[in-house]
Amino acid sequence: MNKKDRKYYVFIALILISIIIVEVYKPKPIDWRFTLEQKDKIPYGTYVLFNTINDLFPEKQIISNNKTTWEFTKEQDEGLKNYIYIAETFNIDKLETQTLLDLAEKGNNIFISSRRFTGLFEDTLKFAVSHIFFNDSISKLNFYNKRLKRNIPYVYKKSASFNFFNSLDTINCEVLAYDKKKNVIFFRQTYGKGVFYISSVPEVFTNYAMITEKNYDFANKMLSYLPVRNTIWDAYYKPFRKEKKTSLSFLLGERSLKTAYYTLLFTILLFVVFSAKRKQRIIPIIKPYKNKTSEFVHTISGLYYKSKNHKDIALKRFRYLNNFLQNKYNVNLSDKEGVNIEKTALKIGTDSDLLKKLLHDHSKITKLETISEQLLINFNKIIEDIYNQCR
Repeated sequence: MNKKDRKYYVFIALILISIIIVEVYKPKPIDWRFTLEQKDKIPYGTYVLFNTINDLFPEKQIISNNKTTWEFTKEQDEGLKNYIYIAETFNIDKLETQTLLDLAEKGNNIFISSRRFTGLFEDTLKFAVSHIFFNDSISKLNFYNKRLKRNIPYVYKKSASFNFFNSLDTINCEVLAYDKKKNVIFFRQTYGKGVFYISSVPEVFTNYAMITEKNYDFANKMLSYLPVRNTIWDAYYKPFRKEKKTSLSFLLGERSLKTAYYTLLFTILLFVVFSAKRKQRIIPIIKPYKNKTSEFVHTISGLYYKSKNHKDIALKRFRYLNNFLQNKYNVNLSDKEGVNIEKTALKIGTDSDLLKKLLHDHSKITKLETISEQLLINFNKIIEDIYNQCR
């Protein structure tokens, strides 16, 4: 590896190291998705509830179901069970609705907490859900049962929920819990030998509500209405249910793999750029043309100076100055009779005494046959001073 190539590899290595350091040490942002997944430890997952639910159903099986209820029941025994569904939207079709009704008919208990339900399911059990925003964005919940009711309601802020039931089958259902406006948020309804427990506040079962807001007691009391039986935990009706993923989507879904993938792409891009640059044909360096005007002027002036023709040099210097002033200020110093020294000096921005001295010396030089070197130097200095002032 030569020195020229080494700097490219060092540059790439520094970039890769910087990317790795940034990815390792940058704080991971909080995931506020409302997933309700039992494996999610994020605020709106249900990891805490799922891993403590055995305390409510001691010595009983807790089975996580990733299939539809109809598919699951075809593979299970006929024993009575609890079915728990915690979802953002309980979106089930006609077959699933009939499956749940059949399970309840046989004596199973079905617990469902969701913000929204499908119309078919609502119509079957004769209830409807509404949503309203309160001014203070805080929800306060409590139970009707005196044994469960607290003197101070359960307060929810970040996990506040404002869904409630605005219509119920009052003949067959029993109201169990309410919000601060006395709206029903939890009821049970007998169906055949079993019971439906329906809630409109799935937020109360999230990690944030149970741990940060310390309202785990409210969630546990709601689930304590279920009998101690083997319990089926639904993992199918979730907002972000895991589908089969392609290899690329799996890579991009994992933070570390995603970083490695983009680092690889960036490295390949750098390699292509630098490799293509090295393999290009060398472009010859074309030196720009030299400006030899200054050399020419220096040579000519040297010849004049060596010939001791000081008068000719002085007159040419005056002529060049006069051409400059004519082009820039429309001033002609050759017409001495028509020159107003005060006005001309003001126009070109020079001192009037300096301009008067220039014209006086020019008249003097014009009349002489030859002039001395010192007079040429003094005259040239006056011209340079005027150049500097009017430029």
